[in-house]
Amino acid sequence: MTGNRKSLPPDGASLRPRSFWRLVGRLEHETLEFKRSAHHLRDAIPAMAMSAGGAIVLGVSDEGELVGRPLDQETLDRITAAACECGVEVAVRAIRVGRVPLTIVIVPAVHGRIVTTPDGRLLRRVGGTNQPLRGDAVSRFVRARGAT
Repeated sequence: MTGNRKSLPPDGASLRPRSFWRLVGRLEHETLEFKRSAHHLRDAIPAMAMSAGGAIVLGVSDEGELVGRPLDQETLDRITAAACECGVEVAVRAIRVGRVPLTIVIVPAVHGRIVTTPDGRLLRRVGGTNQPLRGDAVSRFVRARGAT
């Protein structure tokens, strides 16, 4: 799964668990992150935006279990607040896998500017983790972005 909107199920889709896992894969990587809830998006959204973009699937535990996260008002408010704090326009989709509701946050790759966390950290996706850029890595990153 590349985080491409076309490879993700459409809003309101209902999938069997096997089809869902085949579509997104079971391992987190640069363009895919699983979260149990919408509580910790303040790092994930800017890190993904500063990398290749991708999808954050809410309602999947660290162990890869479908625990569910419906797109309710609280979830939407948390997503919107996290995206607004870092200035990234995300798309949100509600799907169902079996009987389990999931929420997908689609994060675009941001070019032409730097996106930081609300506390000013510059993060990038490296594999399935969000890694801070420090020291010379920051200047190399900024120069490379200016060259594209």
